[in-house]
Amino acid sequence: MAIRTHHVHHVARDPQVAANFYIQHFDGKLFTPQIEYKGAPYISVLVGEVEIRIRGLRENETGQDTPVDIGLHHFGIEVDNMEEITKSLDEAGVEFTKRPGDGVLGSTTAFIKAPDNVLIELVEEPDES
Repeated sequence: MAIRTHHVHHVARDPQVAANFYIQHFDGKLFTPQIEYKGAPYISVLVGEVEIRIRGLRENETGQDTPVDIGLHHFGIEVDNMEEITKSLDEAGVEFTKRPGDGVLGSTTAFIKAPDNVLIELVEEPDES
C-alpha cells in the first residue's frame, strides 16, 4: 500500500492572493486554475510535491479568525538555504513569528505567516557531509 501526502487545505479571504504567495515565495506552480466549487472560488498550487488547495469564503461564511488551540498548528516547507529565503521574505515584508534559529535534531527553523494567518515552518536540515 502506497501512502503519501495528498494536499494541504487553505481557506482564504482572497484565494488568488494566497496562491500568489506560494508561487512567489516557494516556487509554487499553478496546479488548478481558479474555478467555482460549491459556492466558493477555488484554486490550487503545487509546492514541491504537495498540492495546496485554496478555497475562498462561501456566501454564509464570515472569515472571522479563530485561534487554533488544538489540532493542526502549521505545516513545514524544507528549504536548502535559510539565509537566502529569509532575506527574500524580509524584502517582501513577510511576517516572521520566529526568526531562524535552532530546530529539532540539528535543523534550523523559522516560522512565517502566510495570508490568512496560515503558519508555515521553514526547515533547513543539517548538511550530511
